[in-house]
Amino acid sequence: MESLQKSFDHCAQICANSGSNFISAFRLLPQRERHAMEAVYAFMRLADDLVDDTQSTDDARLFLGLFQTTFLEALKDPERAFSELPSSNSPILSLYFIFPAIYETIRQYSIPTQYFLDVLHGIQTDLEKNFFQTVEELENYCYHVASAVGLICLHIWGIPAAQIAPDADTPIFRAAVSCGKALQWTNILRDVLDDAQNDRLYLPLEDWNCLTLQKTKTSNQNPMTDEEKKNFSSLIKNKILAENCSDFLPVIKKNLARAEQFYAETVPLAEWIPKRNRKVFLLMTSVYHRIFEKISQTPEIVFNQKVKLGKIEKIKLYFRIFFNKKFSNEAKHLAKNKKSVKMN
Repeated sequence: MESLQKSFDHCAQICANSGSNFISAFRLLPQRERHAMEAVYAFMRLADDLVDDTQSTDDARLFLGLFQTTFLEALKDPERAFSELPSSNSPILSLYFIFPAIYETIRQYSIPTQYFLDVLHGIQTDLEKNFFQTVEELENYCYHVASAVGLICLHIWGIPAAQIAPDADTPIFRAAVSCGKALQWTNILRDVLDDAQNDRLYLPLEDWNCLTLQKTKTSNQNPMTDEEKKNFSSLIKNKILAENCSDFLPVIKKNLARAEQFYAETVPLAEWIPKRNRKVFLLMTSVYHRIFEKISQTPEIVFNQKVKLGKIEKIKLYFRIFFNKKFSNEAKHLAKNKKSVKMN
């Protein structure tokens, strides 16, 4: 099995090659936490790439299953699971190189294995579905692909493990779940056009029922069949790509309101994270919240382009966070001055 230092080095290289804006934020963490975050990011990136880089859906499903099974077996007995180097075309070759770092990170920070499985479940959902019928379905998806990742990060950033265990019903756990939903909802709103181009529709199908662009059955008395849901989803995606989408603004605004509520519920998180790691959290969430603000100001923009932050905007965010002595001001800004959620 790969040595621990080489494994952490391999994770750092995956992060460096990713081009993600968040990788630079990891450098603000103490070395131990930075290495742990790089290991977690590498795990998520490799699992995601395993699916994205596989042309056949059946193969992607098979490879992801093998990735998960090997991960679980290695947690029980690392030496046996990786007694030899997998072949060059094996879907678990990448896991072989990063596993020691992941194993050490899970051990050091008492991270529940369930959260890693939750993320893999979310990745698999993208293989099975290209639209969501209800808000509840979308919230469940967001929990798996975003909230679970956030809960892993909070273990690394110093939140007591008992406060954020999978069965916890604590204020910090609830705020963390809302944070993941807020960020993922922002991602979904930002990517409406890109997703339509990739034959995907994440905003709940039931939100579009108020529009007069479908002839299918949509009432509770006559619910749509699976085939009708699929056809309705395709109709919406085609119209996003082909037409003036001003009629769709009510759907975007409804989901902006949902995201705004999730951001409001996120407010307490900053106070709970130890100061040495707090600014990284604020930086990561502020980038998403600023994108959310830009969409809120001009909702129709999502039908024309992918909203991004320019270099000047990012620099302003960095300065506000790093040179503001009272971090609570930034935390309140994330909720756009909505009422704070009491920690009780």
